[in-house]
Amino acid sequence: MKAFTMLSVLRICHNCQSPNIIKNGKNASNQQRYRCKDCNVTRVLDYRQPSRVLDMEQVALTYTERGSFRSTGRIFDVSHVSILRWLKKSPVAARF
Repeated sequence: MKAFTMLSVLRICHNCQSPNIIKNGKNASNQQRYRCKDCNVTRVLDYRQPSRVLDMEQVALTYTERGSFRSTGRIFDVSHVSILRWLKKSPVAARF
């Protein structure tokens, strides 16, 4: 007879680093939401879509060559508003 062990995943609050987390329903895209009992913060802990990492130097170079936020956004498949915000914050864009 095989013995099965049950694994439990320790969830930690991103706000206060407390392990006192309980389930708190689901959001509109059916992802599990959790609530911290200590600081009362409610959020999704496991995001399904990882954030994209883009080379900011390449984005800045493409913007300077094309001269348009919209065309740069189409090339990198992101919103033109995101391109605008990234270039405002980026020290790489200051060189161009």
